[in-house]
Amino acid sequence: MRYGDLVHYDPIETIINLKDADDEEKAAALVKSYVMSDNMAENIVNICISQLQFDETIDNKGLFIVGNYGTGKSHLMSVISSIAENEKLLKFVTNDKFKDGMKRIAGKFKVLRFDIGSTDMPLRDIVLSKVEENIHQLGIEYNFPSMDKVANNKDSLMEMMALFEEKYPGKGYLIVVDELFDFLKTRKEQELIKDLAFLREIGEISKSTKIRFMSGVQESLFDNPGFQFVARTILKVKDRFEQIIIKREDISYVVSERILKKDEKQKAYIRSHLEKFSSLYKNMAERMNEFVDLFPIHPAFIEVFEKIYIAEKREVLKTITNLIKNIIDEEVPEDMPGIISYDAYWDFIKDNMSMRTNPDIKDVIDKSSIIEGAILRSFPRPQYKDSAIKIINALSVYRLATGDIRTPIGITVDNIKDDLCLFIRIPEFEEDFLRTTIETIMKDIIRTVNGQFISYNQDNQQYYIDMVRVGIDYDVIIQEKAEKLDDDTLNRYYFEILLKVLDWNVKEYVPNFKIWEYSLKWLDKNIERDGYLFMGSPDERSTAQPPRDFYIYFLNPYSKDNRKYIENGKKDEVFFEFTNYDEKLESLLKSYSASMILYDSSSNDGKAIYSNKADGFMKEIVKWIKTNIRNCFSVSHNGVTKRILDIARGTKREDETIKDYIDFVASSCLSLYFADKYPDYPKFKVTITRDNREDMFKYGLNYIAGQKSEHGAKILQTFDLIDNDGNITVENSRYAKYFQDMVNSLPEGKVLNHDDIFVLENEVEIDKEFRLDGEWVALILCTLVYNGEIAITVNNKKYDATMLSDLAKLAPNDIVNFSFCDRPKGIPINTLKRLMEIIGLPTGTISNPEKQVEAIKEMNKKFDELISEAHSTIQYVTSGKTIWDKLLFNDAEKKSYKDELNGFISFLNILKRFNTPGKLRNFRYSKEEIEREFDALKMINRIQKIMNFVNSIDAYAVYISKACLVLTDNNDWIKKVEDVKQKIEGTIKNIDDVDLNATKKDVINELVNIKKEYIDIYFEEHRKHRLDYKGDEHKKKILNSSKFSNLRRLKSIDILTGSELTAIEEELGKISTCFSLTQQDLETEVQCTHCKYRYGDKNELLVYGKLDEIENKIDEIYKKWEEKLLENIEDPLIKDNINYLNDDQQKCINEFIARRSFPENIDNLFLSSIKDLLKGLDKVEIDSTEFITFITGNGPVTLDDFKNKFMKFIENKVQGKEKDKVRIIIK
Repeated sequence: MRYGDLVHYDPIETIINLKDADDEEKAAALVKSYVMSDNMAENIVNICISQLQFDETIDNKGLFIVGNYGTGKSHLMSVISSIAENEKLLKFVTNDKFKDGMKRIAGKFKVLRFDIGSTDMPLRDIVLSKVEENIHQLGIEYNFPSMDKVANNKDSLMEMMALFEEKYPGKGYLIVVDELFDFLKTRKEQELIKDLAFLREIGEISKSTKIRFMSGVQESLFDNPGFQFVARTILKVKDRFEQIIIKREDISYVVSERILKKDEKQKAYIRSHLEKFSSLYKNMAERMNEFVDLFPIHPAFIEVFEKIYIAEKREVLKTITNLIKNIIDEEVPEDMPGIISYDAYWDFIKDNMSMRTNPDIKDVIDKSSIIEGAILRSFPRPQYKDSAIKIINALSVYRLATGDIRTPIGITVDNIKDDLCLFIRIPEFEEDFLRTTIETIMKDIIRTVNGQFISYNQDNQQYYIDMVRVGIDYDVIIQEKAEKLDDDTLNRYYFEILLKVLDWNVKEYVPNFKIWEYSLKWLDKNIERDGYLFMGSPDERSTAQPPRDFYIYFLNPYSKDNRKYIENGKKDEVFFEFTNYDEKLESLLKSYSASMILYDSSSNDGKAIYSNKADGFMKEIVKWIKTNIRNCFSVSHNGVTKRILDIARGTKREDETIKDYIDFVASSCLSLYFADKYPDYPKFKVTITRDNREDMFKYGLNYIAGQKSEHGAKILQTFDLIDNDGNITVENSRYAKYFQDMVNSLPEGKVLNHDDIFVLENEVEIDKEFRLDGEWVALILCTLVYNGEIAITVNNKKYDATMLSDLAKLAPNDIVNFSFCDRPKGIPINTLKRLMEIIGLPTGTISNPEKQVEAIKEMNKKFDELISEAHSTIQYVTSGKTIWDKLLFNDAEKKSYKDELNGFISFLNILKRFNTPGKLRNFRYSKEEIEREFDALKMINRIQKIMNFVNSIDAYAVYISKACLVLTDNNDWIKKVEDVKQKIEGTIKNIDDVDLNATKKDVINELVNIKKEYIDIYFEEHRKHRLDYKGDEHKKKILNSSKFSNLRRLKSIDILTGSELTAIEEELGKISTCFSLTQQDLETEVQCTHCKYRYGDKNELLVYGKLDEIENKIDEIYKKWEEKLLENIEDPLIKDNINYLNDDQQKCINEFIARRSFPENIDNLFLSSIKDLLKGLDKVEIDSTEFITFITGNGPVTLDDFKNKFMKFIENKVQGKEKDKVRIIIK
């Protein structure tokens, strides 16, 4: 949808000339095209027409039409004056209120219209000369005397009007003047006083003649600071003039109803479009009608526009016309509001060269241009650059709307968001997120201009263009410095950038030389080799000592000697040359270098700015190099030069760093050289680096010592030291075989020394055969130790296959620097046979070398079983297990058992270390030591017997323990429990001396009988205290009976003793029902889980016969209450009142008296009849406890005392009551 499809665009392009209204045809066109709001019409009618009319005698005054340039002052004065002159034009008026008001003056005036141009004439002479000229044309001969011939001007004006009225009876004379304000601003003080005095006279003459005066002014004269020096004179003028101010709302109305008029369909579309964004902007939803009417102009456009205080004509309507013309054929964006605000006016200001003649405007334009240029060049977030420019334009416009461009006044973040309808594509469509994003943009803008030109007022949270602080254009200074840099300087800062590019923060290896120790991954073998990195030429190679495996050079980009170095390069050297870059990159490099030089030489204020600038250039350079890494460097090795692209072709390295690219290319170049130097080096299954080399060695060593890990397995796989199942073996490793053969070839009693294996080359030890590094040889030797093939001596201590855990705890460097290796002793067969006999394994396999591996596996399997049993036993002993709430093991027993069993477990773990025939050669325990350690099996067996016995009776013991808490009063049953407890304790204490199976059977039988006896007792008691199904039905019958229901209703009658029924209700409430309990339930629970019956609880009622008893009580109360009510009703005092009841109530009461019994169902009528009849009775309740205390409080009493106290008590209770109406109720 285009903007043109959403508005009926009617441009306002021509400037209205007041004199155009002199032509009738043009006047008609002006009336037709004028759009007026109802508010404006009301003001004109109430103020303007009221002052212009002369039918009604009032204190008529002159008129000022106040409005900025381009707001329609001239048009309005043309319309009013044209209709005042020609009644026929009234038909073209569209506003009904205005039309009705104008009828009072339509066609009743002759009109003089003129503009005041550039002149030095006094205002009096200008006006009177124009009047004189005009009345001559109207056929009136009159000439005004000169100023020096008159005491005032009113007399001559009255003379003129007398002649006018003779010529044109019934007509008024309307003088309309435009551009008066500009004229008055040019006048000197004395001249201005005279001009204002003449205006006052014009205003005064309006009161006594039919002369009317109307003038358009850009600003109100009366409160304008420019006229403060003639304030007194202004006040006199103010008394004789009224003002009509063209307000912002009037301008908005013209815009919406003339330039941007819309039909309802267009408005509906716009509303629907804007509602998508209204949650982002404050008040948009509330002001939606205004936004729709002015679309695509923001209401704030006009609000700010009218505040702009510059001498040049602003012409708001014409400006809006031009803005709309520029976008009328454009599509309205679907994903943003598409609203134009006051920031768009900045382009008009900038492009109007005449504006620069005003020093303030020129200063604002200049500073704004510097800010805009900085943003276009250096804004850190390209995605927000357009928004940043829009904000700067808004700040620039607003700077001209504050009266004084130097005041610290501007706009807040919310103003930016809401008054610009600033829309930014953000991940979360929320107002707070948009506000936060704008805050970020403002911070980036301030950083981009180095904190200059834009300031933030903490007091009002407003940003503004700061015209007070003097700004320095650091970009120009940097550019000037950049143009003067020599090659050496550029080379120096190129290397500085290169270190950043490589993210290389390592300390220089040689002070004051750009040389660093460097590690490079040997891709074919997956291990880093050590070398050197140079920033500069190979002339400094000799400085890096000792020699290493490779040398990488980044040559000077500004040097003529690079080719010579490349052609003479050695096999271990790789050269990187920065050759393929564009002018933009070179400019960035120079700018960075210049910024850093200026940083070093600047004061504190400048340092931060130059540092920020340098960081910005650095980021762009790094980004450029990363983007162009495949082409910008030439790589040379052995005299052959290629691009990185040629070497890295076919590889995907998008996610890697620039350093990764450099390392990959350098390693690719050096791969063959490394292979020639280290031909027997294996390919590692995991990457080995300078930083993880020691850790990887320890992973491998820990794997050998039993702490298996993925990394450890991969290290050993590298040297073929484990099989596919993860078992350590040396059978397939040529490296292990070589060193094993070296040890095996030694004469008896000789050792293989450290120096027999290694040679020192460039201060690094490598083995003589494979050129392996020391840690890998040490790891291979430790694998041979694991297999029992060798023992190794470290720090004067020998380590064999049984001491691998201790060996793994040593510092890696100590192991690498071992002293020597030698062969271990033979296997002690007889001792091992005794061990196998103790643990129940056949002894023959250990003596057969071909079956020793199988025998070791079986032993270790048995050791694991015994360790598990020992742990379970410890856990049982220390678990706090009880029987009859008594601990099975006391603290001393727990400690003794735990210590002995832990010692046994430790011994078994030591035996497990001998898990290969080679390790068994180091077995050092005697038969006696083994037998002594395995005595722990007896303890395990004893505890397991106890555990077996306790587990078999535990459920019964727990149940009966709970039952003892219930059946506390049954001594026979409790004695049986105590007897069986003693038998159990004795069995546990003498567990090794009893027939466990027979004893266990007897105890269980006793426990079963005790449990059954308890169940029978509890079940019987439960039956006595709970209603069964029939009893429950009987209870329900009582509760649902008509008698019980009637009594509950009658309870509300005061004279009846309700406490009697309450007692029955409480009794019924205590009678519980439970017919769900079975003896099977009591097999698992000691009490009823359905009703929670508590055995022996005194509050539990015996239910047998209880319901019959309650039924009898109900019958008694029922009869008693019948008699009580009949007795009271038939009391003569009460019975006379029956006649005062209504007919239904009388009938009800008479039937009760005649029947002598309650009705079958007592309803509300019966109750209300009884209550109404007994209202006259006075109920006195006597608490029985209180009564007894009063009578016998001091002990026994005589008959006379009793009578006296009784009467006194009663008298106190009924004092003040009519005794005939008193009814006493004892509670």
